[in-house]
Amino acid sequence: MTVITTKQMTLDFQPGLAERHQSLLACVRAGAYSHSNPLKTIAADMDMSQSTLSRKLGGDPDDPRKFSVDDLEKYLVATGDLTPVYFLIEKYLQDEKAKQDRALQELAKRLPDVLALIKQVSAGGAA
Repeated sequence: MTVITTKQMTLDFQPGLAERHQSLLACVRAGAYSHSNPLKTIAADMDMSQSTLSRKLGGDPDDPRKFSVDDLEKYLVATGDLTPVYFLIEKYLQDEKAKQDRALQELAKRLPDVLALIKQVSAGGAA
């Protein structure tokens, strides 16, 4: 009996948010510059000019314009991008043991599929 599955396995090798971004500001910056709306539109929705938002996102320690908690709330509303919230959750609400346990559980779930793919590839190379 042959079992045919229509479900495709997806492997995500992208590091977590806390590994991809050095800080919350870096996470917001990445979201703002890659958002489908241009920075000018995001800034207008946050009630500031594009240059002000750009300076705040720059993170220059000598610049008096800093990205504030109020700015973060306005950014979330303006963009609908909750990635900064997920960044904070991942960074501060998960301990390393819990992350490792989840990774091991995920690996245990996916290992049979990976082994089957290796077997399939190996069999194809022998022909």
